[in-house]
Amino acid sequence: MKTKILALTSIIVFTLICSINLYAQDPSDVGTPAFAPISSKTMTLKYGFKGASVYDTTLKKWQFLKMTTITRSKVEGFVNQINDNLALAAGIGTIAVYDFSKHRWIVYERVTVDDSTAMLDKNIILGKDYAIVKVLNGNFLKYTPQTGWYEFRKQ
Repeated sequence: MKTKILALTSIIVFTLICSINLYAQDPSDVGTPAFAPISSKTMTLKYGFKGASVYDTTLKKWQFLKMTTITRSKVEGFVNQINDNLALAAGIGTIAVYDFSKHRWIVYERVTVDDSTAMLDKNIILGKDYAIVKVLNGNFLKYTPQTGWYEFRKQ
């Protein structure tokens, strides 16, 4: 009986410690390696080994998105882009935009961005109110605040 109580107590303590550590994690910590933070009038985007985080100036807080990122120097400025309306974070298995009008990440999972070095400027585009991303061995994805993410074939 004492062994069961000790085991149960240990599990509860371990769960509490893990919960406290997760809660205390700094949402602006994207790990290393990381690209230099980039900013617009409305938000700041950090992109690094652990994922991406946006500081939303209206909410006055960081919004973290855990994802597997691509941190080789040649993709910097392509897989992480920002303007006043959207922030783009593209990685392995996840492509996401932070939509400032909705104050949250809009995520498309189970796809990887085509980060072919010679095609970065054509495969990853952030416009004023849209994002277009080429999927590795697939079609394009487009995001707009009105439609969300959808797949299309580029002519």
